[in-house]
Amino acid sequence: MPKGSSTAGSSGLTLLTPIRGDLSDQKADLILHFQYEGEAAPTTVADAKLRTTVSKVLKLDGFEGKADSAVLWHANGDHPASRYLVMGLGKKDEFSPEVLHRACAVAGSRAVGIKARRAGIALAPGRWRLGPSEAARIAAGGFLHGSYRFDKYLSSAQEGAQPQELFLGVGRMDPRKLQTVLQEVKTVDTVVRLARDLVSEHPGYLHPMKMAEIARAEAKKARVKCRLIREAELKRLGMGGMLGVARGSEHPAVLIHLHYAPRSHSRKKQRVVLVGKGVTFDTGGISLKQADGMEAMKADMSGAAAVLAILLALPALKVPVEVHGLLLMVENMPDGRAIRPGDILRIYNGKTVEIKSTDAEGRLILADGLSWACKTLRPDALIDLATLTGACMVALGPGCTGVMGNDERLVKRVLDAAAEAGERMWQLPLFPEYREHIRSDVADVKNSGIRYGGAITAGLFLREFVDPGVPWVHLDIAGPAYFENSYTYAPKGATGHGVRTLLGLIRSLG
Repeated sequence: MPKGSSTAGSSGLTLLTPIRGDLSDQKADLILHFQYEGEAAPTTVADAKLRTTVSKVLKLDGFEGKADSAVLWHANGDHPASRYLVMGLGKKDEFSPEVLHRACAVAGSRAVGIKARRAGIALAPGRWRLGPSEAARIAAGGFLHGSYRFDKYLSSAQEGAQPQELFLGVGRMDPRKLQTVLQEVKTVDTVVRLARDLVSEHPGYLHPMKMAEIARAEAKKARVKCRLIREAELKRLGMGGMLGVARGSEHPAVLIHLHYAPRSHSRKKQRVVLVGKGVTFDTGGISLKQADGMEAMKADMSGAAAVLAILLALPALKVPVEVHGLLLMVENMPDGRAIRPGDILRIYNGKTVEIKSTDAEGRLILADGLSWACKTLRPDALIDLATLTGACMVALGPGCTGVMGNDERLVKRVLDAAAEAGERMWQLPLFPEYREHIRSDVADVKNSGIRYGGAITAGLFLREFVDPGVPWVHLDIAGPAYFENSYTYAPKGATGHGVRTLLGLIRSLG
């Protein structure tokens, strides 16, 4: 029978504990150590007996410490833990937070595979080019990220497959200094898992109003304000993009407005607005997609799920920044009422859009959301997340977000936050001459350009709906939001990409 809850967002981890030492005396189902390429033994093993054993095993296996390589072996009763895993980190001078995150994510995935209920990471602070708190945050966060599984509808899913306890060996450091950061790790992991659960849900269940119900319930628990702007009000406001995309579906459009204001809030501080694309299923509409792979289009609401996750984490993290989240929820279906290529829609800010492709629907709803945010909320920073273009995946591959914007300072802050979070993002240009490719003869702009540079022309389209002077960044998460294949560091499916980056960014603004 189906099990679990799509809205729980819980890792099931009961304990996340820092422990003094290198964990050589700890009983566990799995303990993780690390080794740089070119080193004779793992840098995190201090115990002489264990170090000797580990070195022999790695030599027999031909392990060299290359990035993403791993050796797992059974201790056979010779040491307190039953299994040890050594992860290669690659060359020491190429180490980054992403390297540590991926290595620990691999360990988390391995832990699920062997049903390790009690696991440890020998962190050994001081041996990284990171502070102890950062190293602990990235390592624990990576492990939990890799241990995620969505098994709600698997009748064969087994209870207890995911780790119940994770502890970090912190060498000579006082473990109490890491308690706060590890509690924050659990908070972030919980909301990321919620986002991944929502994206993983089947679209017959998670239609726009179901997403609204879940968001309202979760917001109430987190003490975040939630307002639903339903179809009648969307019509009154003139949200032609959202209403147009939703015309072919039996499920009406709904805009979910979340608002977090810290108790110490002052308007002198920054106001951030996040806008998430929330297409709960995208058939392409009249411009119908191919059947092969269409089932993955349930993930076209990954941006909205990420925005929800971020807003839910803010109260627990006590972030001193006002944040609004707009979840633009629609379903794009073919129907006799659906919009057609050649139709013209009027967006909230009054601009008209010629429909060239009904499969370029995400930018239509984002146009409404961005223009409404500019006029109504007057943000100091406006950021949208959207699984927007396959062209971005062609340019950057499946694991990297395309970043565009009108404010280089904000773009740089996003890229810096992504590097610290271990999430890959790369800036793409907004060449002004490419604006010609979305010029329309019958409307202010058309919703699709030529085949080449599609991610850039989509960004230029969105810029049409951002008021001058509003710092704006567009994140095209089409690639990393949902993996269509499994990797050593991540299972197939939803990733929650962008949540950790934007939480880090928002906290840096406080």
